[in-house]
Amino acid sequence: MTDPLQTLIAAGAVPPGGFPATSRYAATPVLTYDPGDGRRLVAYLARRVVPHPERLSTMGEHTVVEGDRLDLLAGHHLGDPELWWRIADANVAAHPDELTASPGRRLRLTAPEGLPGVPDA
Repeated sequence: MTDPLQTLIAAGAVPPGGFPATSRYAATPVLTYDPGDGRRLVAYLARRVVPHPERLSTMGEHTVVEGDRLDLLAGHHLGDPELWWRIADANVAAHPDELTASPGRRLRLTAPEGLPGVPDA
C-alpha cells in the first residue's frame, strides 16, 4: 500500500517546500520517518499547534445568519474561501460546522498570528 502523503508529494500536489501560504499547514514542516525496511522514507506532517485565540488580533465580527457557511464567510471577510480554518481557529471550534449552526452567534474575525504590523492581543 502506498502512503497517501508520499503520493501527493511525488505528484507535486504538495509543494516540496511545504504547503501554500493560505494553508493551515503552511508553517507545519513535512518530516520523514525511516521504517527501517531499507526501501523508503515515509513523509508525514509534524503536529500543527493551533494558536491561542487570545493571541489573535480581532479585525471584526460577524453575526451568523441562516445559511452561513465558513467558506462563504472566509471568502467575504478574508478574501479567500480556503481560509475558513482561520475563523475556526479564532473561535475555538472542534467541529467547525457548529460555528454557523446557530443564527445570532457572533464570530471573531482575526488577523493571522504574528502578522507583521498587527499587534497580537
